[in-house]
Amino acid sequence: EKWAMHRSIINRAFHVEKLKCMLPAFSYCCSELVNRWEKMLGPEGSCELDVWPELQNFTRDVISRTAFGSSFEEGRRMFQLQDEQAELVTQSVQNVFVPGHRYLPTKKNRRMREIAREVRGLLRDMIVKREKAMRAGTAGNDNLLGLLLESNLNYFQEGENSKKFKMTTDEVIEECKL
Repeated sequence: EKWAMHRSIINRAFHVEKLKCMLPAFSYCCSELVNRWEKMLGPEGSCELDVWPELQNFTRDVISRTAFGSSFEEGRRMFQLQDEQAELVTQSVQNVFVPGHRYLPTKKNRRMREIAREVRGLLRDMIVKREKAMRAGTAGNDNLLGLLLESNLNYFQEGENSKKFKMTTDEVIEECKL
């Protein structure tokens, strides 16, 4: 039941009208990437470039702008933490499975918990900042985070008897982490 409620809220972000609103963010990220590459050109008009990190940063910038309404620079720490978390998970999967091992206070397990705690804190700060901006009327709902928070704002404005769905801040954080 809760999953269906979350899905109905999130599906709105992927309607054609909302996707059309995201095109300027895609375009801006693309033009920034091309401009950065043009600046790297040497005097003869060519250069050698490792595109993998560039495309990773481009993807992160697009995700940051369309999902959270912020630039990659603002979310850089979150992406760094997620990279580290992915590396730790990959390392732990390569080991022999021991039931309950993830609960032991090993160095890797402690670091994974620290990362999870820091990501939650960063997302919570981003959500609080966006909620304040939405209440002040300075932020729109043209991205995923805006839509998730708009469901809460509408719920509280219409009262608890509202037929609209509400997501707690923790639920919004969990959706954003995915």
